[in-house]
Amino acid sequence: MVINRIRTTMNKSIESAELEYKWNFKPFRSIHKRNDKRINYIGFFMLYFAINVIRIYLVVYIPTFLLNILLTDRGQLAFIQVFIYLVMFLSPFLGFVFDRYSKNKRVILIASSALFLVSFLCSVFNGSNIGLFGLFLALNLLAQEFIKVIVSKLIIDLSINESVKDGNLAAINISSNIGSFIPSVVFLFTVSNIFNVDQWNTFFFLGFLCSLPIVFSVLLIKESDKKIEISLERSESVAKSSRGTSILNFILLFLSYLLIWSDKLYQFPFSSWILTRFGEDGFNIYSLFYIGLILLNIGGWIVGQRISNRKNKKIERIISENRHQLNIREFNQEEVVEKLKLSNKKRIISLTVGLYIVLTFMMAFSNFLCLMIIQGFIQVIAGVMMLNYMSLMMAISNKGKYKTFKFQCLKISYALSCVIFLPLGTYLSAFIQMEILIITVGFLAIISLIPLAFLRTKVKVQNY
Repeated sequence: MVINRIRTTMNKSIESAELEYKWNFKPFRSIHKRNDKRINYIGFFMLYFAINVIRIYLVVYIPTFLLNILLTDRGQLAFIQVFIYLVMFLSPFLGFVFDRYSKNKRVILIASSALFLVSFLCSVFNGSNIGLFGLFLALNLLAQEFIKVIVSKLIIDLSINESVKDGNLAAINISSNIGSFIPSVVFLFTVSNIFNVDQWNTFFFLGFLCSLPIVFSVLLIKESDKKIEISLERSESVAKSSRGTSILNFILLFLSYLLIWSDKLYQFPFSSWILTRFGEDGFNIYSLFYIGLILLNIGGWIVGQRISNRKNKKIERIISENRHQLNIREFNQEEVVEKLKLSNKKRIISLTVGLYIVLTFMMAFSNFLCLMIIQGFIQVIAGVMMLNYMSLMMAISNKGKYKTFKFQCLKISYALSCVIFLPLGTYLSAFIQMEILIITVGFLAIISLIPLAFLRTKVKVQNY
């Protein structure tokens, strides 16, 4: 197989390749230089800032508020969650619509942003009424789906090569995580008595105010350049030659991505469990430490982009210099490079998932200090893992027509994980120890490696 011969050549050339291709992480600068043709980075920064302010409220603070302060019935909440997260299954339909009808995206963004803000405010102030809370939270998730699908289309349209794609993914993720700092800081100064409902209401309202920049962000976002979209159609011939493989890869990647999100099983009751097991001081430390976790996740995305950038350059260089020795025809060179890059991403995902599994099992038997340290390592590994998962998903989707639709079909595995694991975890947490749920997640992560192992990314000599 070509890939084995290439590895031998890469081992011989690794020192010279590393000297010539030093990493230079400049996603912010590259986006800025293409500002007129691609995106207004300030607009995306403000948009993701607001979305992630609300995301941290939904992941960390609202579960604690409902389960520990309002003492919401976990069975009823789990039942409502099933219907809440069903709205996320609309993303493939939205992707198909935006692939075919791409006009008025800015109007849709404005309407979705307004709905996003209002629905969040209405949901948090109706926490005592589980029905109204579920309705407004579903509307909030629906607005998020509209926003994210439009943004995904823009990113896919701008991904003219692996370097641009990975740079855009890393840059947008880093900028979005900045908004995740806000809730922890606001909570520190507003909630001195964790069981005071009035202080919690003030905390929620300040979160609403902090997310207001989303209204202005949509006014700055520009649509993609038609020339870039036309240039992307040149990959059609490669897609046709590997259509059967792409379908199989699509299914396998869907299953792997679904199972790797099984941590949703303990996500919703996790902050409540922190308060119950480690007390109010433990929860306050966890809330403040969440800022550090965000920084570590950003670091993981940077490391992942760095590794991806260097490996891609090595592959391109070595294939170009050894094309005749490896019996690769000139018109097939691009396809060989593409498959080798996919194989590289697969190896990185497998390695990071393996480390994630070990850390997950350790987390189930840790005290508070070790738990926070392990959470930090998991965030770094998750950053590298998710960059390569998303990049691999875009690479498989970015062939032929309806790219956004196919990408959203892959991403729907995340929605499916929310519908399955979130309500199940909320319900089971009432009578099963959190440690058991965490161990279960570790075993499900092991299973996620099985479809990944069968992902077809290898290159055969006879094909070229």
